Amino acid sequence: MAPALSKLDEEYSSVKSAILQALAAIRSDQFEDYFECFTDDAVWMMPSKNHDVHIDEARKFYGFTKNFRFDQETTIDELVVDKDIAMVRISFNGYLRSKRDEKAPPLKSVSRHLWIMRHCLDGVWRISRDIWNNPKH
Repeated sequence: MAPALSKLDEEYSSVKSAILQALAAIRSDQFEDYFECFTDDAVWMMPSKNHDVHIDEARKFYGFTKNFRFDQETTIDELVVDKDIAMVRISFNGYLRSKRDEKAPPLKSVSRHLWIMRHCLDGVWRISRDIWNNPKH
């Protein structure tokens, strides 16, 4: 394989690993691990906010995860890697299920995200922007 192609495969593999790590954290009971997948200066553009949200406010927003588990089908719709930047389009479709009451009906949860990722100085790919919407289902 040509050296340039080998490097490209390596970068895609590294980005895919970072994406899978973030998705595993979302589905886990340790949702706090999700925030380790972000850069220190990460920005969330949430559909319910008319301003950018940084990590402290994002942690407050995701506080509901202590009561709910994500049970969603995830589709990676697109992945583009260009040097030290990657763009990922991801769709989530499924339910939020109560962690405390197994008999509680699940809540439908659908969202589409655009993650912009950065290859950081420590060699790890992290999400620097999370932009999403919640289409009607």
